[in-house]
Amino acid sequence: MFINATIAGLLYFLSFPPYDLWYLIFPALYFFYYALLSKEKSFLTGFIFGCIAYGVILLGIQSIGFEAWIPLTILMGFMYGLFAKLFSYLNSKSENNFYVSLSVIAIFDLLRAYFPFGGFPWGFPSTVLLTNPVDSFIMTNARLSFEGFGPTGSSLLLQSLPLIIALRVFSKNKEKNYFKNYIIFSLVVFLIYVFSLVIIDFNYQDVKTETSELNIAIVQGNSPCPGAKNRCSNERQKIYDSHLTKTQSLEGNFDLVVWPESSTGFNNDPGIHSRVQNDISTEALRLDSYFLIGGDRPIQKEYFENYGIFINKNGEIVDQYLKQHPVPFGEYIPFRKFLDWIPPLALVPRDMIRGDGQKIFMVNNTKISTVISFEGSFQRYIRNSVQDGAELVVILTNQASYGESGMSDQFILMSRANAISNGRPIVHAAITGKSAFIDHNGKVISKTELFETQILTEKLEMKQTETPYSKYGNYLNYIFIVFGAVTLLWPKNMFKNFRKTYL
Repeated sequence: MFINATIAGLLYFLSFPPYDLWYLIFPALYFFYYALLSKEKSFLTGFIFGCIAYGVILLGIQSIGFEAWIPLTILMGFMYGLFAKLFSYLNSKSENNFYVSLSVIAIFDLLRAYFPFGGFPWGFPSTVLLTNPVDSFIMTNARLSFEGFGPTGSSLLLQSLPLIIALRVFSKNKEKNYFKNYIIFSLVVFLIYVFSLVIIDFNYQDVKTETSELNIAIVQGNSPCPGAKNRCSNERQKIYDSHLTKTQSLEGNFDLVVWPESSTGFNNDPGIHSRVQNDISTEALRLDSYFLIGGDRPIQKEYFENYGIFINKNGEIVDQYLKQHPVPFGEYIPFRKFLDWIPPLALVPRDMIRGDGQKIFMVNNTKISTVISFEGSFQRYIRNSVQDGAELVVILTNQASYGESGMSDQFILMSRANAISNGRPIVHAAITGKSAFIDHNGKVISKTELFETQILTEKLEMKQTETPYSKYGNYLNYIFIVFGAVTLLWPKNMFKNFRKTYL
């Protein structure tokens, strides 16, 4: 079984960027679930799979140091080990029932979005489907799935196919009727999707939705020495100067100019230093544009804030968003007082002060919202912005720590999934790239490459309607968790009689 787990881990990471062999996600999951069905050393099987798969998917953070990459890889292995243990245990109790197995997957996918340290949603299998051409059959079906059920629900649907095949092959018991169960499952999913669309259409039938366009510029100023350990003289000043210089080269009028995370801050904080605010105010007046600018500021000696400052066309600071979700061991140290003796943790001398919610900014008559860096991988923050009324979501990120790995492309895949799921365009602005404009259908309209100093401009059409996911969230997972629990707890003889009579 360890061989199957190893093969599964290898195929899993190959389905993600930079390899983009998306179709390998299906055999990867088949080998993984088949290995778990043997019930032999299930924790170790899951641990091997998680370490191999995520050890390569997260390879980019080696630029921070092995002391960051190794613990995170082990953490993902440990989480998959616990999942494998629960999966094997409940399969044994339910005699390899499809719905019980599916409910375990549904629980795990929800839990990993919140635990530990607020969750780690990176690497959801459904996102790899978006590497297909925009007009392909796979992409069309993926888009419908994301609109209906979001990235988490879409991952549940994707995993159901290799799961049912693994159960059927492993069982060799024709009386189990696995494929009959899968047809019923598919029919239930279809009916849920149609029902949710009908409800939304009914709620919006008397609502007139107006579309608008925003002319937006992303300024990707780059860094002279990207990476947490690649320090160079006066780096922060050079980053700020690069963003200002590129902005000064802009011509024409823009509705919104976006500077990514870490483009300002400390000695170049527009909220504190009048010199910086005057620089940006001059450009806001010249371009007749609003500005959304990322940065960070120290608070006393122990803390800092990670902000997105919103500046109006008159160059006045109107409001700011404070990042809510710090990166563990990157923007704060959990249990710091017990871990201060570890030398590499000196790279994180301050803990981030968390913001208390989403913010809506008005650009002309359009509502926009922002999330910062790591938050952009979490479905809940994008959805919260949309529920608050945002017609456009801006992701301010740095990404210098990803190096030349595939993690920048993986992040863009997650942004595309969130754009489709919520029916909203996304501006993905990264200080070192890749930056991108993504429409509400998940199409990448344009993007930059890594470590370029560049300006990207586009007109984006805003959206106001709801998708089933933006309205109801991860409801599909909850439905099948309940269904799996009922199946597990239902008296066996009663269930068998019911199945013989009605199914």
